Amino acid sequence: MDIGVLVSQAFPYLGAVAVAYGGAVLQRLQDEATNSTVEVGRRLLARLLGREESRPAIEAAVTDLGEHPDDEDLQAAVRAQVEKVLAGDPELAAEIGRLLADAGVPGTARYAVTVTGSQGVQVGDGNTQTNTFGAAPA
Repeated sequence: MDIGVLVSQAFPYLGAVAVAYGGAVLQRLQDEATNSTVEVGRRLLARLLGREESRPAIEAAVTDLGEHPDDEDLQAAVRAQVEKVLAGDPELAAEIGRLLADAGVPGTARYAVTVTGSQGVQVGDGNTQTNTFGAAPA
């Protein structure tokens, strides 16, 4: 998955947790979230903070955003830090992608299907489909 797309999909959740918790976002990370968007953001942030080498930069960017949630430069700073972390850790990027897909984030579906000129399609696991098109065989 493209890191830029992944960051774009993750950012609304990271922004939501920063706004919900304000400047105390990191101290309240352990608190129980009731809003599903904030919960997804909390899980994303917890996973991103688990990478020791990038933790200080992520902490600083998210704390600043929590104190000034409407500041577009701070939003960009969070995006940039997350993109840097995910670009340097493909396994973490894949894990974040799965977390977003499990949360039902649009654009992160488990299956990506392009159908052209088809009369029937089925997507999923363990499905059975029988299609009969045109005249019955003689």
